[in-house]
Amino acid sequence: MPSPPRWKPLALRLWRIALLALAMLAIRRSHPTSTTLPLTVDRIHDFFPTAASLTTQNGMQAVKDSSGITLGHVMQTSPEGDDIIGYSGPTNTLIALDPRGKVLGLRILSSGDTTDHLAEVVRERSFFKQFTNQKAADLASLQPQAVSGATLTSSAIAEGVLRRLGKSATTSLRFPDAITLDEVKKLEPHAASLRDSTAHPGSQEVLDATGTVIALAVRTAPASDGTVGYKGPSDTFMLMDPTGTTLRGIALRRSYDTEQYVGYVTGDPAFLKTFDGMTTEKIAHIDFNAAGVEGVSGATQTSYGIAEGLRLRAGSLLHEEESRRSWWQQLRWRWQDTGHVAILLAAFAMAFTPLRGRPWCRHLHHVLLVIYGGFIAGEMLSQGLLTGWAAHGTPWRNATGLVLLAAVALLGPVFTSKQLYCHHICPHGALQQLLVRRLPWQWSPSKRLDSLLSKLPFALLALVLFSVAYALPVNLNALEPFDAYLFRVAGWASIAIAILGLLLSLFTPLAYCRYGCPTGALFKLLRFTGDADRFGARDWLAALCVTFVLLLAPG
Repeated sequence: MPSPPRWKPLALRLWRIALLALAMLAIRRSHPTSTTLPLTVDRIHDFFPTAASLTTQNGMQAVKDSSGITLGHVMQTSPEGDDIIGYSGPTNTLIALDPRGKVLGLRILSSGDTTDHLAEVVRERSFFKQFTNQKAADLASLQPQAVSGATLTSSAIAEGVLRRLGKSATTSLRFPDAITLDEVKKLEPHAASLRDSTAHPGSQEVLDATGTVIALAVRTAPASDGTVGYKGPSDTFMLMDPTGTTLRGIALRRSYDTEQYVGYVTGDPAFLKTFDGMTTEKIAHIDFNAAGVEGVSGATQTSYGIAEGLRLRAGSLLHEEESRRSWWQQLRWRWQDTGHVAILLAAFAMAFTPLRGRPWCRHLHHVLLVIYGGFIAGEMLSQGLLTGWAAHGTPWRNATGLVLLAAVALLGPVFTSKQLYCHHICPHGALQQLLVRRLPWQWSPSKRLDSLLSKLPFALLALVLFSVAYALPVNLNALEPFDAYLFRVAGWASIAIAILGLLLSLFTPLAYCRYGCPTGALFKLLRFTGDADRFGARDWLAALCVTFVLLLAPG
């Protein structure tokens, strides 16, 4: 029998990868890029009982009562946090601030994450309380405590809140006026124009007549808004070198302190030059006593308040520098990611070495998958997870190992002809393997019934595609058993499917894998089985479903 042309296997592989990419595109098109919601007064009454109106102000919304008095401010983490993916999607959180800029509380407005994980976070009230009664500047160094059982979801919510508060920290409610060119010229005579700095939000680059950046104009507000001298906070202009790493000079802009004490400070050139030439790192970690920083005679509290404002702003400049790290420096490697890499290495060993032929080794591998992958790590691939990533993006920064595992699971069947995930990685599949023929009585369906039941996972996979593309009210986690390994977040449907599938596996080997798993069906669609493989009915039906969604789904 003549062998097929060499281009056909490659074409079939590319066809299936393209089909997967088009399905992802169809899902992405049907989901909005921003989760920002219009706010009404009714939604914030629990934070502001006397609220009467909302007015856009300084990148957020001012909350006012019927007399026009500002009660506080509210903001949403969307769109700034839309790229922060939790377990399967981003979360838009409402942040309520009091008039002084302290966090009154948080509330989830909408989420693309799985309902079970989100519900676990909402139940954990202590998670939200760690943000309350703190200002944006105070939260810069906060290491939020994640919620056990919903680590990725809660970590993403926390990161979105911190990012949004960091953006709001570039706007001062007490000192709203930006630095002017005239102010800069007093310290830098060659200044010709200013432009917003992308590297340091809230600051401005100073340009000379030729358009060359010669300095960076920074102010201490709003980092210094909570630092009170004698009677109130002060806003200080900091002239930095072009890189923002060295201070060249300072000038007091405005202060809520007494006029007399402010005059003492501005009239003391020695104090104003105290920090000249210091790096931001030195100022951020300075010990005033050890460094010999002396307050202004007659205005000690006012001058120390200004110095503390400089220290706080230098610290935020360092934080901005860290945020510009390269992509590989942004990875937050977790212990689970190390575990995922270990699982992948073990899977490769079992799939491509003689170890798979040794029963004791195979059984030990299955036991470790169930214990670690299922009950300890609890991060398994599912339709809720994969469709969430297709709609919103992957959490490659926060869950690198899980994303790598998914990449191997999706591409492995295409290029190795092996079901790496189903046979050597999935904890639920491993548990079914351990149950194979443990009872003397076994049941095998007839060929006709087997053929009919084998189509059920593909029907469920089509249901998943249409429900996600058309935003149907289908809980994808309730279609699969994987959440059952995390008892705290699992719904009863997942637990029931898990138990029923395992019971059936006692009588029919791998019953759930063969007759119920839509995620396994996805990997089967992608699998290249060898040179005898060809375009089949599954390929054409899958292409028909994807085409239908691409052409008719809203987007």
